[in-house]
Amino acid sequence: MALTDSLKQLEWFIWHRWREHSRQSGSMELTNSELEYLYGLMSAQGQGLRLTELAALMQVSKASASTMARKLERQGYLRREACPEDARASRLLPTAKSLYLQKEETSVYRETAAAMSRELSPAELEQLERLLAKACRALVLPQGPLPVPDLSPRKQD
Repeated sequence: MALTDSLKQLEWFIWHRWREHSRQSGSMELTNSELEYLYGLMSAQGQGLRLTELAALMQVSKASASTMARKLERQGYLRREACPEDARASRLLPTAKSLYLQKEETSVYRETAAAMSRELSPAELEQLERLLAKACRALVLPQGPLPVPDLSPRKQD
């Protein structure tokens, strides 16, 4: 099978697994843009992000980031806390609802990895991991390397 066909099949499988999980949890309400913002927010370690930091990360205007933050806050996916460094600003933090998405995401990728590992020997699986890691280093967007958020589940602050 050609690499392009394999990538399509992999994407299709992951997309279907994600939809199945989303249907059960109710997270299908989110658009791709909303998910992208949440991934950006959840990639921040520690104290969350200020609105200006989120806008810079997403490469959008502060007004666009503000609109999306309000929308995600209304939907229960983010919360605001006072910023300890700047009393005029607030920090955007994921809620328990957002953190649940991390568990869903992790589950989808674990299921995909498990399905692949059932077909591959341990040596083949190790080779696949090494080759995918090498290939992923070449994935660069016009604005720079693709930031991959750490979506491993973590405790809510």
